[in-house]
Amino acid sequence: MLLVGTPALADEKGLYERLWPQVPDGQRLTLSQQIQDQLTELGNTVGYHASVLSGDLVGLTFDARRRRMHARFGGGDDQRLSFRLASDVQFTEGLARINTRIDLSFRGRSLKLELPEMEMIPASYRGDRGVELRLPLFRRRW
Repeated sequence: MLLVGTPALADEKGLYERLWPQVPDGQRLTLSQQIQDQLTELGNTVGYHASVLSGDLVGLTFDARRRRMHARFGGGDDQRLSFRLASDVQFTEGLARINTRIDLSFRGRSLKLELPEMEMIPASYRGDRGVELRLPLFRRRW
């Protein structure tokens, strides 16, 4: 009987896998995405509690990854008197673009206003910090 010596390939592969594990497959979220998700969750929790505490007169929702916020204020009865203000805010490059809608109703008649897009940017004047609100009166696009 003749036996041929062959190396134990299974043992070498096991040793290789233990010493040099595989690189993660890239399915994990980056640290910045995890932070954005946590901030979104925190903001939406605050928005939920603000809604509950105000009797659904205030609502806030956040999306940190897309840098968006939706805020709504107001309430009332459409047959008597109601006032509702809703804003969508997009944050880009240090400024906030704000689109606002106002709904007002009185004794069954309603008025819906959509305000022009505004921009809000941080500003300072003589050492005092503030906010600059840009309201376009004329806008040209070509």
